[in-house]
Amino acid sequence: MDHGRNRRPTVADVARMAGVSVATAGRALGGYGYVGEQTRERVEAASRELGYSPNVVARSMRSGSTRSIGFVGSDIADPYFAEAMRGICDVAHREGYETILTNSDERLDLEQLAVRTLLDKQVEGLVVAPSSMTHVDHLKDAKEQGVPVVLLDRDLPQLDFDSVVADNETAAYAAISHLLDLGHERIGLLASVSASEQPEIRAGTDGSWAVLGADRPSVERIRGYLQALADRRAPVTTEAITLIAADRVGGADAAARALLSSAWQPTAVFATDNESTRRIFLAVKAEGIKVPEHLSLLGFDDTDWTVMVDPPLSVVAQSPLAMGRMAGERLFSRIKGDRQPKRRIVQPTRLIIRASTAVWPGPDW
Repeated sequence: MDHGRNRRPTVADVARMAGVSVATAGRALGGYGYVGEQTRERVEAASRELGYSPNVVARSMRSGSTRSIGFVGSDIADPYFAEAMRGICDVAHREGYETILTNSDERLDLEQLAVRTLLDKQVEGLVVAPSSMTHVDHLKDAKEQGVPVVLLDRDLPQLDFDSVVADNETAAYAAISHLLDLGHERIGLLASVSASEQPEIRAGTDGSWAVLGADRPSVERIRGYLQALADRRAPVTTEAITLIAADRVGGADAAARALLSSAWQPTAVFATDNESTRRIFLAVKAEGIKVPEHLSLLGFDDTDWTVMVDPPLSVVAQSPLAMGRMAGERLFSRIKGDRQPKRRIVQPTRLIIRASTAVWPGPDW
């Protein structure tokens, strides 16, 4: 029987091939109600021959469960989110669930669409890396529909959601302290920031500096950078800090080169994320600057490429795999009925010292 190449086999097709009623085929395939063993075997054989797969949404209406969760990553091409997704999937598989992956590309409109689509697919929970710290109605809608949400990488204090984040401010403080201990005072900073919610870095009348903006990872790391410099009375200037808007990647390389060639002449640069680390490293190579003889580099995220380059890069390491697993565990705890107050889980980081940071001034100076 030719059911057509473009038509998905239905329960009626299976019933016809097995020689039973549609209701009987439905009971056999859905595992509910009474069906004789021989009849069940006949239906299952017909199902296999036709390549029939059940309509998950329809089945969920009967069972009350789709056994699926959703993940909204802000950039799944970023190694951080790829590894975090693996951690979430590990937990989901252990629980007998599948994970539906979506990507917001750090755009609020795409995130809103992704959440709406996942809710339409009746997922039982969501892990979200929110692109906006202020526009959160779509996440409130999920909770109002009875779908628990866990936040990854960013926290939203105004929402009653669990979150899993890194200890960003402490991490940046440790990184800058390391560079200061090596004798560096002119330490530049390169950071990727939200295009729609860019922070403002402001000097106070007393000479202090502050970063104003929602507590995204980039803002927390800039805050740690400023605090470490302030505690050691090291100089800060607007020329030292370069921010790259997330939707202006085309200008990222130029921004990195501008930081290196500024009149301020940094002797070290701290990059606050994997993308900024990659950009500053490429800019250094393009400019022919020797690392660490003429410039020390310290990046964020211990990705594979940071140990494959010459010299290997000193980095702040976090564990996105562990953070993904923790987010998954919190989500399934909520799915299973945990009603305790929200938890903000802060994961520690590690400073890994390699050959890209050295004492200043070096032997060539």
